[in-house]
Amino acid sequence: MLYPSHQGAQDGRLAVPSQQHFGPGQQAVATSAINSFVTYAKAIQDLDKKNFPDEYAGHSDRIRELEPLLRAHGILDVMQIRNPDIAALLGQ
Repeated sequence: MLYPSHQGAQDGRLAVPSQQHFGPGQQAVATSAINSFVTYAKAIQDLDKKNFPDEYAGHSDRIRELEPLLRAHGILDVMQIRNPDIAALLGQ
């Protein structure tokens, strides 16, 4: 007989995603990536690209660096980027 891997399995309920998909520490990585992405995306929205090109480029680089983590955790599958400049950075 197989034993249920999580509480509630015996009656057909699924585990919550954090229990089902993430291993130890991975949920913290996803949360950190989301927090960082939002921070840099908001900073870009408030920056004038022409007056602060170095800062804009730095924030853009950070967003591109976060893309693999966001994709790996499925964040970009469920999140729509409304800012066209930021969407372009992520190839959307």
